[in-house]
Order: sequence, then structure tokens, then C-alpha cells
Amino acid sequence: MSTRTVEPVRSEIRSLEPYVPGKPVEELERELHISGAIKLASNENPLGPSPLAIQAMDAAIRGVNRYPDGSSFYLREALSRFWNVPFEQTAVGSGSNDLIDVLCRIHLGPGDEAVMSDPAFVMFAIAVRVAGGTLVRVPGRDLFHDPAAMLQAVNDRTRVVYFSNPDNPTGTRVTRRELDDYFERVPDHVLTILDEAYFEYVTDPDYPDGLEYLRRGKRVAVLRTFSKIYALAGLRVGYGFFSPELAALVHRVRLPFNVTSVAQAAARASLEDKDQVARSRALNEEAKQFLFAELPGLGLKLTPTWANFVLASFPGSAVEAARKLEPLGVIIRPVTSFGLPPEYARISSGTRAELLKLLDGLRRVL
Repeated sequence: MSTRTVEPVRSEIRSLEPYVPGKPVEELERELHISGAIKLASNENPLGPSPLAIQAMDAAIRGVNRYPDGSSFYLREALSRFWNVPFEQTAVGSGSNDLIDVLCRIHLGPGDEAVMSDPAFVMFAIAVRVAGGTLVRVPGRDLFHDPAAMLQAVNDRTRVVYFSNPDNPTGTRVTRRELDDYFERVPDHVLTILDEAYFEYVTDPDYPDGLEYLRRGKRVAVLRTFSKIYALAGLRVGYGFFSPELAALVHRVRLPFNVTSVAQAAARASLEDKDQVARSRALNEEAKQFLFAELPGLGLKLTPTWANFVLASFPGSAVEAARKLEPLGVIIRPVTSFGLPPEYARISSGTRAELLKLLDGLRRVL
């Protein structure tokens, strides 16, 4: 009689809930035998990448028989010049998720704690568990981070505190005054991660630039991405700024060749297109105005947002509404996997045509 062998894996890995990405348009169209579907589920930039990035990709693709520059030297050099941060304080990753994972592996092990707001970007919670650390969730205040409460959760075992600013999935932000107060009080043994994936979309003068704290000598890691406003989500390019000591550790721990040659070329070229941010931000502002004007009339309540999406509370189940929208060719994102109740869904900014299709679909299913 044979017995089933149990794989000898760590308990925190066995109990891990995997990240569930938004459904691709191709998958929906294949499953339902439809065409013309739109995806407003993953906070992507509907404008697409810069023409300069497309040209750079066309040129770089001829060299993919060679491994990429393992240090991403020229991209890091471009980022150093663009943001006026010393080269030795830069690192890039396969999306900012990659750098979150590296930072957690550097700082966390059994008995170490990491603090995050609840809700916040779920990939940080996964990275903490994978590293073997203990996650401490601090309830937000009306779907905003509560930095004072997060500080109260810090103790001698705390190694990392994480802010997603603006936050995903809520779209809310932490103000400069709140972060100034936080950094005045946070203990020196704590690394603060400022995940600023959506920062280019913010026009609020009260929004802080994480690099200010790095330049003041605070123990901080500032993470950003080319996935959102630069529309390179499919290439997976994130970047970060750190103290020289921490940057050296990031380079020691990250995987070699973690960013492809095509991605490096596209990201470098994107920085040269000064109109990309302006065009994308303008489209986003128009989309948010549309959503805030039209969706409340259907019974949806929208959370204030500083990102390129809105968090909507549906009059019933957003999970059910999303399911009914799919045969109509519209994909939105229920956020139960982020820990929010089933009445909430995240809806990305889109083009005018996409938003009109969304509105028509919502009228039909609600």
C-alpha cells in the first residue's frame, strides 16, 4: 500500500494565496467567443508606449541572441541623470514587484516583522510571507493609509514599513505633512519602502516626492515603474533609489539579467519623450472626470483617487457585476483578493470609447 508523499516545503509557502492578475482580453475573447473586448482591470495606460520606445525596441530586438547588460548600466545612468540621483544609488528590476521581493529577502526572516496598511498592494504581503517574515496589517482610515497608526505598530522586531503612495487598490494618497511626521518619529532600524508606481499621475501639491526623504538621509527605498504612465507594462521594468549601502545589497541579491535588453532600451527611450507624461496625465484626468460624473448616477460610490483608476463601491456585489460585464466585452477588477468586501471593484482609466462601452455595460447589468 503506497502513501502519498507530502512535499517538504515551508508552511508559509504552503498557505500562501497567490496573486491573481486581471484577466487578459485575449483570454476573455477566447473563452466567450467574442471580439472587441476592453480591459479596465489592470491600471494600464491605454495610450500605449512612446514612439521613441517603439523605435528603440525595433532596434534592440535584433540583438536578443545575446544576454542583456546584467547591470542595466545605461538605463541606470539615464535614471541617475533624469532624477539627479547618484548612479550608485540606483537599481532596476523586472517590475517594481521584483525590487519589493528583493528588499523583503534582504531584511526579513523568521521573527522579523513588516508593517503595511490594510488595504494596500497585495504583492508586498506575498513578498513578506515568502521571505519568512511576519506581516502586520494596520487598518486604514476611510480607505486612506493611517501613518500614525502604522507607527504605533512598529516595535523592536519591525524591519520594514511599506507605503503604496498612491495606493493600489484604493487610489488614495499619503500627504507630505503625514510623511514628514512619520519620518521624524520612525526608528532608525526600520527601512521605509515608498512604492510610487503612480506618482506621475499626481498633480496634488500636498503629495510628497519620496526622493526628498532619501536626500535628507532617511532610511528609505523609493520604488517606481515604467509600467504605468510610460505604458511598458508588458516589458516589466521597475526601478528604485536607495542609500549606497542598500543599493549594493540589492545588486548582490537580485537575479542576474533581471531586465531584458529590449526592456532596457525601451525604458531609456521613454525618458527622452517629454510629452509622454503630459499626454498620459491629460487622458487620465479626462477619464476620471467622466467616471466621477457618470458612475454615481448608477448607484456607484467612488473613493477619491490620485492614480489612474477609481475604486468603486457597487450597490450590490461587484463580483457579480464583473461576471455579467464579461459577456458584454468589459473587464473590471473586483478586489476581494486585496482584502476588500465583494461590493468593491477597481476600474482603470481608459479612452473615451472604452469608457462609453463601460457605461453602456454597467447600465445593462445594474
